[in-house]
Amino acid sequence: MKGKMRKLFPGANTSNGFYSYFDYIIPKDVNRIFCLKGGPGVGKSSLMKKVAREFAERGYDVEVFPCSSDPGSLDAVVIKKLKVVLLDATAPHIVDPKIPGAIDEIVNFGDFWNVDNLENNKIEITQCNKEISGCFQRAFKYLKAAEPIFYDIEVKNSDAMDFGKLNKFTEEFMEELFKGVENKGVFSMPRHLFGTAITPIGHIDYADSLLQDAKKVYYLDGKIGYGKTTFLKRIYEKAVLKGLKVEVFHYPLIPEKIEGIMIEDLGIAITTSSLFKDQDTINLGEFVNKSKIDECKEELESDEKILDELINYAIYNLKKAKSNHDVIENYYIPNMNFEKVDELKNQLIERILKYED
Repeated sequence: MKGKMRKLFPGANTSNGFYSYFDYIIPKDVNRIFCLKGGPGVGKSSLMKKVAREFAERGYDVEVFPCSSDPGSLDAVVIKKLKVVLLDATAPHIVDPKIPGAIDEIVNFGDFWNVDNLENNKIEITQCNKEISGCFQRAFKYLKAAEPIFYDIEVKNSDAMDFGKLNKFTEEFMEELFKGVENKGVFSMPRHLFGTAITPIGHIDYADSLLQDAKKVYYLDGKIGYGKTTFLKRIYEKAVLKGLKVEVFHYPLIPEKIEGIMIEDLGIAITTSSLFKDQDTINLGEFVNKSKIDECKEELESDEKILDELINYAIYNLKKAKSNHDVIENYYIPNMNFEKVDELKNQLIERILKYED
């Protein structure tokens, strides 16, 4: 039987630059971590994709972690049962072995490139890297500019909320959710990741993939400032106190905000993703004083328009960065010995298979 493939973002382009939850990729009691080093276009992502497919075909559940700056590429792969991780250890998520040799090791793709030919193109590669850096800086400035607009919307909508009634509803919902659920008496650490990302091709939502194992999914409907993060945080913290395994999915623009949670031990998920709007709905709009919203309707509409525009400008610059990245890849690809890379892939598969015992 073929294993399941699950997609999650380990990092995101945010209002405070690139934000990483890479440490949460690593499973507890990990057997092996392969830190892949090398430039763009050297085959790191392709190798990880091939390894992921190989083990999924063998019946293993696999987590794949696309890159928020290039969703067509992977930042990491986790073969869950074997507790083996392959990850891109280059910028912006530089990773070096913490327990070298015993658990983690560097896999150097630089062993397979033609240094002389690359050196001949160093001026062009350097210029492209400069362009990429500039594009990212502009993208992050637009996202940073979006942050106060987000909070302005939040304040206006929050002022119209009846949080007393929402607190009562939250308490009743939690009582029903955790009815009969005993405390496991174990210390549980929540796992933090992103289910969505602001990317060069727009906003990408993997909620359907990351929640595929949920037996029950609630759709949390509510605008900015309606209390979604507080609602989700109260529930997942209660689950953690009971010793349950929990995953928390953060909002890419402002990672302090939460878009969804998965209580693995209960098979229950709550998400703001519109991919699940046909599921049982928790409508936080029921606690809004609509007359107060109407008083600032024009300001809210203006803010929402500006917020969308700023995020779209950021996406445009991420797209430009990706275009320059593709140019650099075209310098590396002809100068790589991909036969050797394929041999490396086969060697890694054989090494990973030893953890079946």
